[in-house]
Amino acid sequence: MNYHKKIQIKFLALTLVLTLFLCLSQQLTACSFVTKPFQLPASAKQEPWPIQTGLRAAIVRSKIPTVNRVVLVPDEATFLAAIKKWNLKGNWPILIEDDKYAPLFLQRFQAEEIVRLPSIKEQLPKGKQLQELMLNAAATAWNATDTQTLKAKWTQLGWEPPGVVITSENDPARSAAVALAAAHGQPLVFLEGNFGKPNQTLNNTRWKNLQRAITKAVESTGFFYSQLADQIDTITIVRELAVKYQSPQKKDEQLAVTDGLGRHFNGERWAAVGWIFGSEARSIYQAMCAIFLDSQTALLYDSYPKEGNWAKYEMEEAATELKTIGLDVDVVQQPESSLGKWRSLASKPWTFDLILMNSKGYPKSFQVGNGDASVEDIPKLQFPAAIHMIHSWSASAPDDRNTVSGRWLANGAYAYVGSVHEPFLSAFIPPKLMVDRLKRGSPFLIAARQLESPPWKVATIGDPLMSLTKPRQRIPPTQQPL
Repeated sequence: MNYHKKIQIKFLALTLVLTLFLCLSQQLTACSFVTKPFQLPASAKQEPWPIQTGLRAAIVRSKIPTVNRVVLVPDEATFLAAIKKWNLKGNWPILIEDDKYAPLFLQRFQAEEIVRLPSIKEQLPKGKQLQELMLNAAATAWNATDTQTLKAKWTQLGWEPPGVVITSENDPARSAAVALAAAHGQPLVFLEGNFGKPNQTLNNTRWKNLQRAITKAVESTGFFYSQLADQIDTITIVRELAVKYQSPQKKDEQLAVTDGLGRHFNGERWAAVGWIFGSEARSIYQAMCAIFLDSQTALLYDSYPKEGNWAKYEMEEAATELKTIGLDVDVVQQPESSLGKWRSLASKPWTFDLILMNSKGYPKSFQVGNGDASVEDIPKLQFPAAIHMIHSWSASAPDDRNTVSGRWLANGAYAYVGSVHEPFLSAFIPPKLMVDRLKRGSPFLIAARQLESPPWKVATIGDPLMSLTKPRQRIPPTQQPL
């Protein structure tokens, strides 16, 4: 080897050593070849925690393209196989094909390509093997293979999960949990046990057992969670669960499980909670709507008089604000709002992405102006909808389609905010304030909640990271072939 060649090799070796030294000394943050594309900007950390949470979810939406495709599968095993095709270059909706929820999504999403996959004709394993299958399926969306490599990938990308997804390996909604963990970059945790049916009320003992179990599940991820604006600020429960628990102070009152969870035992909040339950097809549909659909249309229905405390919940200002972000908004208010007007509107399927409504009533009826509408007057939906309903009792039995919330969910609502008991008007956020929060980036279920009050009666059903977003650019299927 000649002299000049030796000098060149020594120079390259020295350069490499110096580069590695500089990288280590600056903790890999100042090197030009190290990037943290999913890191929340330092300026965003000055925002209130709900806005930070929304911004973190928005980072993922902006960095991982939506492919203009919908994949339809015949069963859960094929769904889990299909979701392994997601990666950092692109995701796309995957639904179990049925006669009800998949058509609603297809009409709204308007995909360039629809792919129907045949069944892989495999039976899913049980126990730990099934858990590993689900965990690994969620990890592939981040170009990882399992939980360990997933955490390493998140560290490399500068990603801090905004929440935790909790499911049961024995629950029909479990695959929706995989989708939400994969799409939002969240750890997936399993919680087994009987915590009631959706329409039931937990007694004090069972309620405390659930609180402890949820907190322990979040702790198991190893991420900071105990304060707002740390890493974990949302909990998505994707499994069967009671909607209510007995108030420790008043035996004749029931409180919302989704408002009581995510708190320390002194009542101080450390996370906001969303909840998805039900069949494989419906729960996956709700997850896909939350992940992939954008908001373009809204109906604001105001049945309240413009006087006293009712006037604080007027809809005109909220409608004006929604229009400034590009939504096509219909407003119905006094004196136009009436039973006749409602039934006229409900005579054909609705095409509203967002529905905000003021009402009074009971589990099976709701006032629409000058009279009461029944569950049978709830319209069919042509498009999936996110619904905020200021109304007493509407969510007291969300798994009963003969109640207000139960019928909206059965008809295709994928997010729903409503009360499990008589909450009083002040339990709800006035529409203008809620829209202000949505405009700033707060997720829908968080924007709808009184965040600093003690546990109360408003239930939040759906993905707590779902936000009101403008239509996103989609990449053509040819860029991410199956």
